[in-house]
Amino acid sequence: MKKHKKIVVFLVIVLLGSVILRLNVLPVLVDGRSMEPTLYDHDYYLSNRNSLNHLQRFDVVVAYSRQLNENIVKRVIGMPGDKVTYKDNKLYINGDYVKEPFLHNNMTNDFTIILKKNQYFLMGDNRMNSTDSRVLGPFQKKDIKSRNGVIVFPAKHFKKLQ
Repeated sequence: MKKHKKIVVFLVIVLLGSVILRLNVLPVLVDGRSMEPTLYDHDYYLSNRNSLNHLQRFDVVVAYSRQLNENIVKRVIGMPGDKVTYKDNKLYINGDYVKEPFLHNNMTNDFTIILKKNQYFLMGDNRMNSTDSRVLGPFQKKDIKSRNGVIVFPAKHFKKLQ
C-alpha cells in the first residue's frame, strides 16, 4: 500500500508541475528565417508568459497576428507612443539614434510611424526576410503572448533570449 501511495503522490506532483509549467511557459517552434541570426528555422524555445508587464524595447516576443492567423516571433522595436523612424538603415526612436547590436544585415527601407497608446512595433532580425509590423501594422499588447525565453533545441543553439 505504501508503494501505491508514493506513486500517486509522484503522479500528482508531476501533473501539478506540468500545469504550472504550461501556464507560465509557451513552447515555440520557429518557422522561417525572419529572426536569424537570433533564432533559426526549427529552433525550439520556451518563452515566458508571465513577464508581459515588463515589456522592453528589443525583447523577443511571440505575438498573435490576426492577418496571418498564427503566432509569430519578432523583436519589439517601438513602444507605445514612440515615433519610430528608419532612415538610411538606421533606427531613430523619438528622434534619437538607437543602435541595434543584434542585427547582422540591417537593410531596412526608410519609413516613419507614430505608435498610439498600447501599440507595439515588431520586426524580425532578418529584415530582408520578415513579415512584421511594416506589413502587418502595429500590434496591441493583448496580441503579445510571451517574451524572451530559452532556446532548448538544437543544443548547439542553446542560449537565453533577452
